[in-house]
Amino acid sequence: MVAEEAGRVKAASPCPAAMLVSGGAAAARRRATMARVKPIVNREDVAPEHHALFDKLAALRGRISGPSTIVLHSPGLARPWNEVSEYLHRESLVEAPQAELAVCATAREKDCGYIWNAHVPLARKAGVGATTIDAVRDRRSVDGLPSAERAVILYVRQLLQNNRVESDVFDELLKAHNPAWLVELTSWIGRYQALAGILNAFEVTPNAPAEVLPAAPRAASGKARPPLPAPRVTQISRRDQVPEPHREIFDAVTEGRGSVRGPFGMLLHSPPYCRRHLDVSTYLRFKSQVKLESKELTIIATAREKDCPYVWAAHAPAARKAQVSDAAVIAVRDRADLTSLPAAERDVIDYVRQLARTNQVAQPVFDRMRAQHGVTGLVELTCLTGHYGIVSAILNAFEVAPAPDAERLDP
Repeated sequence: MVAEEAGRVKAASPCPAAMLVSGGAAAARRRATMARVKPIVNREDVAPEHHALFDKLAALRGRISGPSTIVLHSPGLARPWNEVSEYLHRESLVEAPQAELAVCATAREKDCGYIWNAHVPLARKAGVGATTIDAVRDRRSVDGLPSAERAVILYVRQLLQNNRVESDVFDELLKAHNPAWLVELTSWIGRYQALAGILNAFEVTPNAPAEVLPAAPRAASGKARPPLPAPRVTQISRRDQVPEPHREIFDAVTEGRGSVRGPFGMLLHSPPYCRRHLDVSTYLRFKSQVKLESKELTIIATAREKDCPYVWAAHAPAARKAQVSDAAVIAVRDRADLTSLPAAERDVIDYVRQLARTNQVAQPVFDRMRAQHGVTGLVELTCLTGHYGIVSAILNAFEVAPAPDAERLDP
């Protein structure tokens, strides 16, 4: 099942990085500290009009746990958000060994003890060997591992460390599978990166006893290279490219956009997954409590951290139209100092940066963001940066570039 399966909702203090050091009494005390917001674990924690949703989610795995205890602060988002996980775990084309290995490798890259503890047992059950799991945990070389496992780990590491996947790794997985499979593998990685963001930002960790991720040196990452001149697989842009039973999903994509473009040209290789992704996107675009200015600033800050020229080209103009200051757009683009920006813009950018770069958010920044946006708004903003992490992963891995005359985002 999903990351929600590992223990009761507890939190490290002052940050989830406590889960990365050696165990002992101090770590045990840290794990006993509650999460940064009240986790929703009981039916009475939500308004009566949301009891049916609570009951449905609780019935899936016997209780509400993990990321769901946070995302349920936004009941409207929780329904489509959860359906993505249910699809991946029940219907995905990616076989359990590769899926669980990708999740574990993502948990390691994002320093997320909760996901690690939830999914290492599932990876072992799926047949992933101890040598492979140890190599992921300790960030060791993958030389000598079975080729299929080696390729999945390299795919995760390259995508999350460098925001690109090199052609030999991409081509090996594509040759062994097909575009739909690889779209879904990329979505597994993006999805668990997003879940790790929620768990890390709100400091949700597994209950003791739990395996503690050891401190392990992280490979240095250089500048992301520009996108390749052409996408790596055919982009779907016409209705007749989609199998007849799934053409209504093509229609749903074009209904709000006029045409298929950007990530949807790749996501439609897996129409059932695409529909669920679209439902989350629709909520975040049109129903979220996050104000438009903060929403667009979050998106461009995510695009910058993910070195995603397509998302930048699509949303930098939208950010200016939403009254994000030119100074903020430039500071995001250039990775510049934020001191001179208005507090509201500075905190949104800093929140995204900290979560992307350090896998945690400093308490003062979290507190100011909570005061500014409220718990529901901050949950939705955290899911928004996670969602655009998924979008960026698809665009970056499949090398979808913006139009030549679009606003540039240099590495």
